[in-house]
Parts: sequence; C-alpha cells; structure tokens
Amino acid sequence: MISLEEVHKLGTELEIWLRMRSHPIAFKMLKSIDEVPEDAIIPTRDWKHKYALCQAMAKAQRDGMTIAMFKDDNWCFEPVLGLGLVPPRPEFFEGHHRYPDSVRDLQDAARWCQNMPRLEFGQYLGLVVAPINTCSFMPDLVVMHVNGLQTSQLLIIKCWLDGKDVPSQLSGHAACVYCTVPSLIQQECQVAIPCKGDRRLAMAQDDELLFTLLPEMLPGFMEGANFLQKHNWGLPLKQEYKEEYDLKPGYCEMAEMHGMDMQQSPPRQQKFQKH
Repeated sequence: MISLEEVHKLGTELEIWLRMRSHPIAFKMLKSIDEVPEDAIIPTRDWKHKYALCQAMAKAQRDGMTIAMFKDDNWCFEPVLGLGLVPPRPEFFEGHHRYPDSVRDLQDAARWCQNMPRLEFGQYLGLVVAPINTCSFMPDLVVMHVNGLQTSQLLIIKCWLDGKDVPSQLSGHAACVYCTVPSLIQQECQVAIPCKGDRRLAMAQDDELLFTLLPEMLPGFMEGANFLQKHNWGLPLKQEYKEEYDLKPGYCEMAEMHGMDMQQSPPRQQKFQKH
C-alpha cells in the first residue's frame, strides 16, 4: 500500500523526469460531501459559479488548486453522466446532443452515446482534483497531460513492468470521461485524447495526450524510468540517423531466424549537408 507521502515524492519525481509542462493531476471520486478536503474549493460555494471538469483539472495542474465538484458544480453534462453523478435519461442514448453537430446520422450519434464509458449511478456524489505534489487526499488516479515522446516513454515503462500494452478507447469527445472512467473500472492505465473543450476551454496543447495510471503504480513507473535512464533509453532521447546501426544480439538473432541478412555492409563515403 502506497502512502500519501510516497505519492507526493514519486509523482514529483515522475513529473521532473518526464520534463512535464504542468503537474500530474491527483483525481479522486467522492462518496459524500464529508470527504471534501478542507483545502478544497467548491465552485458554486466559493466562486458562486459553475465550472467544467476539464477547467478544474487545468486549475489543478497549472495553478496548484484543489477543487471538489458535485453535480451542481459542473457546467458540462458529459462528465456528470460518465462519472455516474446522475442517472442517464433515455434521450441521452438516442444521440440528440451529438446529432447533427458532431455526428452526421442520428443512429450513429446514438451509438457513440451508448458506447461512452460510464460509471453506474449511485456509487459516487462528486470528485476532487489537485496537483499530485501537494494533494491532501489519496487519489484514485493520476492523470497527466503529456506530449508524444512522454507518452511513448510511459508506454515503454508500462511494458517493462508487465509486458502488456495499453488498450484504450479513443474518442475526440469527452476527454475528462475517457481519461478517468475506463481506469476507474478496469484499474489499469489509459491513454486518451484531449477533446475540443479541453483544448479550447482548458488550455490543453496541440501536441498533448492524456495518460492515466493508478497511484500504486508510481513506484514501478519510477523504477522503470530509472532503468531506462541507466540504459540510454531515457530523456532527453538520443537521436541519430545512422545506417545499419548497432543492434542488440537478441534483435540480430531473431532477424536471422526469419531469414534476414544481418551482416553489416562495407563502409561507404557519406555526404553531409553543410549548414
């Protein structure tokens, strides 16, 4: 069992190793208002207005805020449905809010709505987010906005840990749902795509993806990061454009088993562009 102190320490180490632009987000579902941390802002109570979940997550990762949200604090309804804060009405499953704006056929819009990840209604009343380095609660998830290279490194570490890839349900919509609900249900890592709202209203960058892991995975991820760094797979990534570059013996042996000629060619003169 990982402690909150270890979450702070390892989350900060992972952030530094990845060279992230913003803090990883500690994300926790709440079963009652009594679970709200004392340092948390509740938008309708403290700011007298509602917020989108993606905006609350942006405030956490960029401004260091702890924000708790219940149904009436949310301005966007998809996370309210996805996180099971209200029971979905039949009209939602008919696809009317997607057709015709973002799906050209009502039947196909209904299919998207029916396939959107959802928690069952009645499990939770709300959620709280905070930066991983200062969160005052034990998170259910660690959610990160990362670029392509950082995502690759995280996926490599995940594979180093257990030999498994990360199957993900990808969508251009409802990023706050897709980066949280599958991981809450499956208790596994998840990759998601920032949606239009996350980019337009919560400042997700053009080159960013979302990567989610469980807090108890942090020790393994940092062990993997240190292993990669020690074995020249770390950051910054060493790049080269070298013909017939050196391969590990296992790679050569496997290639030869498949009939490939792995003998290096004689050296030849190469011309380099002058700058």
